[in-house]
Amino acid sequence: MGLFDLFKKGKKKNQKGFEFEVDLKKHLIDNFYIIRLPITWNSYDSDRFRAKTNDGKLQMSIANYTSQDKKDIKINSSFFKDLKLELYDQFVTEGEYEPYEDLKITDDFITKSFKVDQETQYYYTTAKNVNGQLVITDIIIREIGAYNKKMQPLLQIIGKSIEVA
Repeated sequence: MGLFDLFKKGKKKNQKGFEFEVDLKKHLIDNFYIIRLPITWNSYDSDRFRAKTNDGKLQMSIANYTSQDKKDIKINSSFFKDLKLELYDQFVTEGEYEPYEDLKITDDFITKSFKVDQETQYYYTTAKNVNGQLVITDIIIREIGAYNKKMQPLLQIIGKSIEVA
């Protein structure tokens, strides 16, 4: 892959139930992963990878965490339940987040959305074993306004686009 291949656009379509097309552009995350995001989301410098729309109504962040302690762990739905369900419960009990009924747990990811004041927050977590290390990737999208039924399928497309650089 050449340097200019990082900036090529691609179209993706969610093949399960909810159909839509979105133009995507590749971004390099932590000099480690390549991820594809909608072309209308502009990246900006921060303590982690962040992007937002021009109108500022949508902001997202991506954080990668590595652990050499857990390199032999099996990544499956039980792993994601143990990793995130207690945290999601704390969001509701301590943070007073209002949960949406969209929890999805697979062997590849966990995702959940919450209403927080005037915005909706969408959480997506995936993990991979890379070069003997467990790498956990959290994607958080904050969007001003009501729940957007396209966001969870879009997060799944984004999550599946992650590849090692």
